[in-house]
Amino acid sequence: MTFAKAYEDPPRVWGVGRVVVGDGIVPWPVSEADIDDETEVAATFLRELGLGADELVLIVSYLSQAIHVAPFERAAGVVGALYSSADASRFDAFRTASLVRQLKPTVVIGVDDAVLDGFDDLDRDPAEVFAPVRTVVASGTAAQARLATAGVTAGVWLRLGALNAVAGPGATELRYDAARWQVDEANGELLVTSLAERLTPSDRFRTGFEGRVPTPGRIAL
Repeated sequence: MTFAKAYEDPPRVWGVGRVVVGDGIVPWPVSEADIDDETEVAATFLRELGLGADELVLIVSYLSQAIHVAPFERAAGVVGALYSSADASRFDAFRTASLVRQLKPTVVIGVDDAVLDGFDDLDRDPAEVFAPVRTVVASGTAAQARLATAGVTAGVWLRLGALNAVAGPGATELRYDAARWQVDEANGELLVTSLAERLTPSDRFRTGFEGRVPTPGRIAL
């Protein structure tokens, strides 16, 4: 092996994420090319959620979700916007609320049950916290339902294997990129197959999520 090969060429593995399936966790290596390709998809999602140039998206997530989150972070730059981050945890809920108050993001994506539990601990009303935000996107349908109960109409973001699927507030179906991914149903479960080249390919990967595929690119839960 040459010096350049050992020390200068970028490694194939950009990072290793964790894909949660039911109660199990699957390690998921991705490449730089994977992240770049998914950035194009994430930019489309952010534009559809209403993010524009010179605006800001707040991404609430865990480090273990990096393979899903990094494309959104890079996509903010593609749109001409900025991004900020908060941890999607109960103890860091104060940071989510503080960043919304200080930065007034146009879009907040990734609010989960833990963050909402943290708001309860802080005696903070989600409708008050997110009043300055144009578009709120929950991480999962349970958090989306809790936000609705609190008076916040939110979209939903799901991670199906390595695939990102997003629905805006009020939408009845999630969107995904049908040119890069194929989603099938088997006994009510959603299965994911990668159509574009990926470091870790998916072949009818069992996601653990129930749903329907009314048409390629759309998922109804």
